[in-house]
Amino acid sequence: MSDYAEIEDPRQLAELNRRLSKKLSGTLRYSETRNVGTPNGTVSNNVRFLKPKGKEVFWWVGKLSRDNNALHNAFGHGAPNSQGPLHIDVQFNLPIGTFLRTRGGAFLLSKKNGHVLMAHRGIVTLGHGRVPMDVLFAEMDATMLEADTSKGPKDFLVIDDIDSPNLIRRISIFSAQVRRTVRSLAARKANPNGRGTQSPIKGRSGLSGLRAYFKEYSGQRKKFNPRTVVADCYHGDVVGALREALDTQPEPLKSREIDLVGYKGRNAFLFEVKTTADTQSVYTAVGQLAVHSKTVVKNLGKLLEQTIVLPEKPIPRLYDILTSELGIRLLTFTRSPKGHVAICGLEKLQESHTKKHR
Repeated sequence: MSDYAEIEDPRQLAELNRRLSKKLSGTLRYSETRNVGTPNGTVSNNVRFLKPKGKEVFWWVGKLSRDNNALHNAFGHGAPNSQGPLHIDVQFNLPIGTFLRTRGGAFLLSKKNGHVLMAHRGIVTLGHGRVPMDVLFAEMDATMLEADTSKGPKDFLVIDDIDSPNLIRRISIFSAQVRRTVRSLAARKANPNGRGTQSPIKGRSGLSGLRAYFKEYSGQRKKFNPRTVVADCYHGDVVGALREALDTQPEPLKSREIDLVGYKGRNAFLFEVKTTADTQSVYTAVGQLAVHSKTVVKNLGKLLEQTIVLPEKPIPRLYDILTSELGIRLLTFTRSPKGHVAICGLEKLQESHTKKHR
């Protein structure tokens, strides 16, 4: 059972969309009539921009579908007061008649504290066709969460808490990343043997996607509280900070399942990041390291040191088992009120390596 559940009541979805629209309208105050490009051509819409000037200004179109069965939200980036059509980055559409999973938008309810997360189920288009969800989830750098649904557990891409003061900014970042991901997939499809194309490391299931590090989607909050449901949204901040703190050569690797394979000195490390240090999170991290390490070692041909990154040390008994009995290294991180993440203890990784090779 997940800590989250998808909200499937169309009336609740309509109310949440109303709240979302109110936030968007209050922030995106500059409106104009523009042609918005779709797979079926361009359509004239009232577009609301974040600013009256600029080249890549965040915009939104919200409206009711023609059949009155869905609420449409289109997001993109473009130039206000220009003549060309605007192109949609991502659509966040919700059913308001019969509940259907053919719409991309979703809201997830925390079973722990009632927080509601704005999320996306991964329905995006490439030309006139859809991007396979498993491909998008492997390529996208947004935080992924599993939620219970009436059709069983499903994966979703998290945008942010609907009550977050940074919600609009996070939607803008998310939509831009969807656009970049889709364009990258299109370029790869057009030129599969071109430069910059990564050959995936062979493995089982989702581990085949291990590839060069891509910066995860992440934003900033006024305060970091790992006990809240939105702590999961900071996963990308921590992975990004970890990558920046490590040596750049060889290039770090990651995949949908693996947070990071990086290097410090001559040693390779398999990192698993958790945004909470409770016992269950630590147990999960240990299991993930055990599952992933053999596959990565087999493909990279390098011995890996297993490392868990947490916001604080776990309880003493568990800490001793991890470090003394299992040989797992432990790092911690801090996060400032402005969102800066610092990884603590990286120098000890280098010290450990030096001692081993004396």
